Amino acid sequence: MSTTYQKTFPAGKNAGFTLIELLVVVLIIGILSAIALPQYTKAVEKSRAAQALAVLKSFGQAYQAYYMANGEYPTSFDQLDLDMKGWTGKEKWYTYNNTDTRSNGDWSLQLLNKTDTAGIYIGRLTGEYKGVGFGFFGKALYDTDTILCLERTSGGVVFEKNAGDYCTKLFHAPFLNAVGGTRAYRMP
Repeated sequence: MSTTYQKTFPAGKNAGFTLIELLVVVLIIGILSAIALPQYTKAVEKSRAAQALAVLKSFGQAYQAYYMANGEYPTSFDQLDLDMKGWTGKEKWYTYNNTDTRSNGDWSLQLLNKTDTAGIYIGRLTGEYKGVGFGFFGKALYDTDTILCLERTSGGVVFEKNAGDYCTKLFHAPFLNAVGGTRAYRMP
């Protein structure tokens, strides 16, 4: 008795993919990654910004509470009833001298109290979007009491991309004005 084996491929044809098939697969993967990577980068940055905004809102509430209790804006973070654990550095996002500054390596938190402006900044010190930040102002040149998205143009860690590349493209924040080395955008 003899056993016969059948070949699954016709005689003379190699088992495998053709060059065209492989190129099509590589092209599809390339197109998908070109679409997905920028969206992933935006999502990661929005997550980092959400964390910074949460910190800013906490400090903004303590800042307003201090003002309501004392009739003046605080000049030091020590005056606020908040835990500064993890914010032990002194690296400034904004180089104005009369600010109390705390940093955590990635972000700089600054309390500003000038004659024409008083508020809190949180600014990015590292990464692709260094030089951007957010601000909450009690007394301001900006004529607003909302949180602003900020792109620093001078006087500190400078945002080196085009105007609006952070605030407008990521947060759809409309331009408000440019004052003191900063482009300000109103957060929606």
